[in-house]
Amino acid sequence: MAEFSSFIIHRSSFVPSKYYRPVRRVIAGDVGGTKSLLRCVEANGQILAEHRFESAAFSGFDDLLSAFVRMCPGPVDSACFAVAGPVFGGTAEITNLGWFVDASRLATLFRIPSVSLINDFYAIALGMPFLAEGDLLPLNRGTRDRTSPMAVLGAGTGLGEAIVTFHPSGGWVVVPGEGGHADFAPQDEEQTRLLLALQKKYAGHVSWERLLSGMGLESIYQFVTGQGKDPAEISALAAAGDAAAIRTMQIFVDIYGAEAGNMALRVLARGGVFLAGGIAAKNMQFFTDGRFVAAFTRKGRFSDLMRGMPVDLVVDETVGLIGAVEAARRN
Repeated sequence: MAEFSSFIIHRSSFVPSKYYRPVRRVIAGDVGGTKSLLRCVEANGQILAEHRFESAAFSGFDDLLSAFVRMCPGPVDSACFAVAGPVFGGTAEITNLGWFVDASRLATLFRIPSVSLINDFYAIALGMPFLAEGDLLPLNRGTRDRTSPMAVLGAGTGLGEAIVTFHPSGGWVVVPGEGGHADFAPQDEEQTRLLLALQKKYAGHVSWERLLSGMGLESIYQFVTGQGKDPAEISALAAAGDAAAIRTMQIFVDIYGAEAGNMALRVLARGGVFLAGGIAAKNMQFFTDGRFVAAFTRKGRFSDLMRGMPVDLVVDETVGLIGAVEAARRN
């Protein structure tokens, strides 16, 4: 892990931290298997260039970055790219594309003094304190304490989880984690039968991610109907009023709310609980009808405490890019 000071986050209203290295211009990117968003930002926060690329249109990230660098005026001091995959020793492989990304090679090739790679969900957590109220859809108003921890989780291809905590120096500390791989706990008899079915499928261990992800939607639908559908089909059927698909979404939302509540209890997330990831954003109607909040607050003696915690669905799709910009500023 990097030294402690490298995890300090400052809101735009704060004076620059002593931990920041002075930079004039940065490039940041949120690089995924389908799309890649890149942004060039001046030190004062002015966006100089921004572009969305279809990732599959390029043979590698070097070619994509080369296309974007031509849009940026002048030299760049620092860069950070959030990638959909694990980062080891400044390198990462984006599995769905077969791209291998090496930070040191990019620094040399593009003459950027400092280049770093971070996981895409870490970038989402890093960007969270910079979101405005308009970037969020409230699910449970609660009472926000901006000096208390935040819990961030997002179901998409997998299940990402992270914690953001306030630091007395006036900044924020991101604590990444792999809580999505912890043991799934059923909430009722139906979910217990679902767990038993998945234990057979996965040879014993069933994580939260096996339910709260695209593959989780597929597994729940198969449990409900005995048939297979991909996540996009399930969402479309649910939106069209198909009873089995709606039941699938309801079970999914119940499980999502329960795990969000678990995270909130573990860190007393009075700073808020934030839902990122594509599934919630694309199926908002199933999260805004009260079902998610009912599952979130169903914590027995601590239900009153849970009702006081703000829960928001993140509607700003650029939050990962915002986090990557922040990481580039701190390289």
